[in-house]
Amino acid sequence: MSTSKENLAETPFQTAGPFLHIGCMPNAIKINKLYQNDLGEIPFNNKNEAELITIKGSIFDGNGIALDDVMLETWQCDEKGEFKEDSGFARFVPNYLTKKFILKTVKPGPFKGYDGKIHSPHISLSISSRGLNMTLNTRIYFEGDELKNDPLLSIINNCNLNSLIAKKTKKNSYLFNIFLQGEKETIFLDI
Repeated sequence: MSTSKENLAETPFQTAGPFLHIGCMPNAIKINKLYQNDLGEIPFNNKNEAELITIKGSIFDGNGIALDDVMLETWQCDEKGEFKEDSGFARFVPNYLTKKFILKTVKPGPFKGYDGKIHSPHISLSISSRGLNMTLNTRIYFEGDELKNDPLLSIINNCNLNSLIAKKTKKNSYLFNIFLQGEKETIFLDI
């Protein structure tokens, strides 16, 4: 049987995987009753809706196609800039149909780093997906915050810093899209 090479070409996101979120996020993809809650489903307990912000977005591959087979993990401090061992971690996946993710969390406050420098409010973000040979790491900063003195942002040159800034869409709501490749590629950190 002869098959055209055109039919067998790999797309940018088919080089590894697939379905890494099945084992890590069973409730999110409707495999219920394995665990009461998926790990990281609620980053901060005992917060009411008024205390939370919502960050929505999509992850796009090199062809500009929104992906759903992606797992995102975030780490952050609370609104006072304090890190607590029992809160601040979230794990989530994009919706299979809409290809959009939603993170409901508190807006982090500025915090003092181990070196004594004040860091602008941000959320650390890790991205795992088929097609990625390693986890990608980046940060989510917030439109309207003071960013020019942030220790990390102040050393990044010749890059699109806007790719790290969540855009405010309405009160307590932000849009943050992630681009894995291309002209709009998000800045990823080598950590």
